[in-house]
Amino acid sequence: MVCGGRRTRLFWHPSMAGTDRLIQVGDLWPLYYAGHRSGNWPSPDVAAKAVARHQSGLAAWDRRRGEAPEDLLDWRPLGDSV
Repeated sequence: MVCGGRRTRLFWHPSMAGTDRLIQVGDLWPLYYAGHRSGNWPSPDVAAKAVARHQSGLAAWDRRRGEAPEDLLDWRPLGDSV
């Protein structure tokens, strides 16, 4: 995926609570869930762990207790992430 002339990497995971997305923004990796954004982790691996542990800072996700894998290998890459 190319956004604003820059390549963007994205990982996503479907859960019973909705779809979680980790989208690279510059050098950071925030979580996008239910139309909201939270967190700015230094890598997608660190972001995936925070999301899985419900420590995303996004109350809509953290309260739902939906499941997301800690290991980024279990998330689905999209576009240039492959």
